[in-house]
Amino acid sequence: MLVYPKQVKEDINRAVNTMGFIDKETPDSDNLETINSKLEETNEEIKKLEEKIESIKNENSELIENIPYSIDYYEKSGQIKDKMAKGDKYFYLSGWVPKSKVDDFKQLENKYDKTKVNVNERSYSQQPPTKLKNNILFRPFEFLVNMYGAPNYNEIDPTPFFAITYLLLYGMMFGDLGQGLVFVLLSFYVDKINKTFGGLIRRIGISSSIFGLMYGSFFGIETLIPTLLIKPFDNIMTVLIASVAFGVLLMVISFIIGIYNKVKKQHNIEEGIFGKEGLAGLMMMVSFILIILNIVGKNPLPMPVGIVILVLSIIMIIFKQPLARRLEGSYPLYDSSKGDYYVESSFSIVEALLSVFSNLVSFTRVGAFAINHVGLYMAFEVMAKLAGGGILGVIILILGNILIIGLEGMIVFIQGLRLEFYEMFSKYYEGNGRKFRPIREIKERL
Repeated sequence: MLVYPKQVKEDINRAVNTMGFIDKETPDSDNLETINSKLEETNEEIKKLEEKIESIKNENSELIENIPYSIDYYEKSGQIKDKMAKGDKYFYLSGWVPKSKVDDFKQLENKYDKTKVNVNERSYSQQPPTKLKNNILFRPFEFLVNMYGAPNYNEIDPTPFFAITYLLLYGMMFGDLGQGLVFVLLSFYVDKINKTFGGLIRRIGISSSIFGLMYGSFFGIETLIPTLLIKPFDNIMTVLIASVAFGVLLMVISFIIGIYNKVKKQHNIEEGIFGKEGLAGLMMMVSFILIILNIVGKNPLPMPVGIVILVLSIIMIIFKQPLARRLEGSYPLYDSSKGDYYVESSFSIVEALLSVFSNLVSFTRVGAFAINHVGLYMAFEVMAKLAGGGILGVIILILGNILIIGLEGMIVFIQGLRLEFYEMFSKYYEGNGRKFRPIREIKERL
C-alpha cells in the first residue's frame, strides 16, 4: 500500500511503473475470503512440493553429495585438454611419471580404447622434475627447503639433513622445557589452520623441550628441575666453544655432501674436487682450523701441516679449471684468456678465506642465543623483584615469558634458517630444480 500526497501522484505512478508495480483495488470482505482460501490452497501445494523435493533429495543424496567432485573433475579435465596438442581425432599429451608408476601408466592402453602410451627413459630437452619423498618426521621441513629452492634431479634431497640439523640448532638456541611445551600445545591449534606450520611448530617445540631438560630450564627458572648437561649462563666460554665445534662438524658434513653431489651425481670434477665448495674448500677449512688451534696453544697437528694443507688448497682452487680439464681430457683448458682466468682465481682465494672465517664465526650465534635466552629471563626476574614481587611480580614474569616465546622464538627461527641457507646450503645445495606437480586422479563418483 502506498500513501502519498495528491500533488505527487504522477511522479509516484512513474516511479512505481518502472519497478513493475501493478495497481490493485482494495478488496472487499467477500474477495478477502476468496483470497484467504486461495492462500491456503497455495500453502498446501507448497507443502506438497517441499515434501516431494525432500523425497527426491533423500533418494539421490549420494548423487547430490558427489556433484562438487564431478564439477572439479570436469574443470581439471578441461585444464588438461588445454595443455594437450589436439586435432580432429586425437589428443597428445607428454609429461613425467615416477618410475614406480610407469607400469600402472602403461596399463592405460588396456583401460581406454584408442589410447597409445609411449614411455621414454629420459628427456633430452629438459631436466626431469624432482619428486620429494620423506617420512612423516621430515615432511614438514620440505616447506622450508622449498623456500630456498627445489632440489634439482642431480642432487641429494637435503630435507632429512636439514630437518635434523635445524632441530638441533633451534633446541640449542632456545632450550626451555616449559616454553617448548607451549609450542607443542600451540601446534595442535595451528594444525587446524595449516598442517605444515603445525607440524613445524610441534617439532621445534619438542626439540626446545629436550634441550630445556639438558639446560635445567623451565620457563626461564633454572632451580625447578635438575640440569642434565650444562647451564649455558654459568659456562659461557664452554658453550661458545661447543657451538663453534658443532658448526665445524656441520660444515664438514656439508662439504662431504656437496662433494658427493658434484662428483658422483653431477660428474663435475672441477667444482667437486678443485672448487672452493668442493674438496679444496674442505681442505682450506681444515687447515684454517689447525692453524688457529696452534696459535691458541692447542696443537693436534703441527703448524707446518696446516700451512701445507692451506697452500695445497690454494693451488687447487687457482688451477682448478686446467687441472680438472686435463684429468677429464677435455679442451680448451680455459674458457677465457689465461690472464683473465688467473686474476679471477686469485680473487676467489680471498673470497674463499673470508667465507671459511665467516662460516665458523657465524656458529658462535648458537651459543650466544643459548646464553641470551637465560639472560633475557633474568632481566624480567629483576623487574619482578623491583616491583615488589607478589601478584605484580608474577604478572611481569608471565608477560616476560610471553615476550620471550613470541619474539625470541621468531628470531631464533630466522637465525636457524640463516645458518642453514647461507652457511650450509652454499656448500652442498643448489636448489635450482623444479618440483614434480602431478595431475592427481580425481575419480568421478557419479
